[in-house]
Amino acid sequence: MLPFSAIFVIIVIICIIVFVFNREFKVKKKVTDFPIKFPDDKNKAESFDREWYDVAIVGAGPGGATTAFFLAKLGWKCLLLEKKKFPRDKYCGDAVCKTAIEILMEMGIYEKLIRENKAHVSDSGGMCSPNGLSYVGRSKDGYGEVPAALACKRILLDEAIAMAAKRMGAHLKEEQPVSEAVFEKDTNLWKINIEDNFNSYKARVLVCADGAPSRLATQLGIVTRPPDSSCSRAYVEGGTHKFKADGVVFYNKDLLPGYAALFRHPNDVLNYCCYIIPGNPKCTPDDLTYWHDHLMNKDPNISRALGNDFKIERMKAASLRLGGEKCSYDKHCIVVGDAAGMIDPLTGEGIHHAMEGGKLAAYFLDEVISHGNYDKEVMSIFHERWMDQFGYDFKWSMIFCQLLYRFPILLDAATAAVQRRGDKMLLKWADIMTGRKPKITMLHPEFSVIITIELIRLIIKKILGQPIAKRKEE
Repeated sequence: MLPFSAIFVIIVIICIIVFVFNREFKVKKKVTDFPIKFPDDKNKAESFDREWYDVAIVGAGPGGATTAFFLAKLGWKCLLLEKKKFPRDKYCGDAVCKTAIEILMEMGIYEKLIRENKAHVSDSGGMCSPNGLSYVGRSKDGYGEVPAALACKRILLDEAIAMAAKRMGAHLKEEQPVSEAVFEKDTNLWKINIEDNFNSYKARVLVCADGAPSRLATQLGIVTRPPDSSCSRAYVEGGTHKFKADGVVFYNKDLLPGYAALFRHPNDVLNYCCYIIPGNPKCTPDDLTYWHDHLMNKDPNISRALGNDFKIERMKAASLRLGGEKCSYDKHCIVVGDAAGMIDPLTGEGIHHAMEGGKLAAYFLDEVISHGNYDKEVMSIFHERWMDQFGYDFKWSMIFCQLLYRFPILLDAATAAVQRRGDKMLLKWADIMTGRKPKITMLHPEFSVIITIELIRLIIKKILGQPIAKRKEE
């Protein structure tokens, strides 16, 4: 009978062949393949004289506001609706990865956030494995002008992106909670109604970017499942903790494939967060409060980093929609950001995918409006594009989630490999974890061979009764 390792390799090879075959030989649809139905819509100058908008975006988070920014930059009449008034908070880990940083730079926001001390650029960061192996390295020298990550409170980041969209020309309307959106067949326009008043707006295209619960996309029947995960957030007062790095991910064996993390903000403030990732039947979103408190007080690595005198705020929580929705479109409509499940199942990271998806949506809608066809089949091209860009990688994330849950020693081996190879290996690992490179890169020899060697070393240690990691002094 074949050993497990051989069976796993065979399964992976078959998956790769099927996956590549399906993607490479699938005929790609083009917007221009479809007949023109609304030829006058392409007239940008005239659109500002109409009573209706080219595009109405519901939700001014990173996904929606980024869509609005680039649509306005492309010259379209764009409405951006936000149910609350800025500044308004959003609970998450606050880590902004490289892809999002590049978009912030393109928007002219990045330098301003740094200059005003609203964001902290990460340099020293790393990981702590289930059995206590750890490595913290440096990233600035290796990455150059664009850092690996920065930490920025969402109450500041979301406002900055929304106001950039407004400056670019998008019509930002705050305190406009949407009650429903109705497609009028006689005019081929969406009528977007606002709660508790008689106000409404009309638009040719509707973009649902209303977060993980996505009340609107659910109401329209595009999104058919509830959020499947959750995360916590609590800020630790600066000067009250012992954490020295800019960011560390802590993989607790009992929480896998979920994790906890500490990220440094300006003024020595920390974000302590905990992510519940589907795959472990003993850890569900309902258990978030327990795991948040338990790890903070009982995990030796986290409690050591926080010290004995840290001051932390009360935990706040948010729901997550992971792994991408099967459908993110309908006639005259698309879904963007967390609402479409643009969150990596392996990391719970969604800001950079929401912004990347938002930019992609804007350029897609530029094509669609210029051509003048909004049929469901046309709008499905958006789904294909973001799936090709990063969505298919989520499928590999789900596979690796199951592997890490069943074999935590793989994370020990990966951390041991980073320890042995240093910052260069850490930067390669970071590129995979932040979506710069696909998860399947882990199967390349530069990773798989090195990690396998470390795995063998760790297995030998276990057989000999030796500890995987030396116990650190308190």
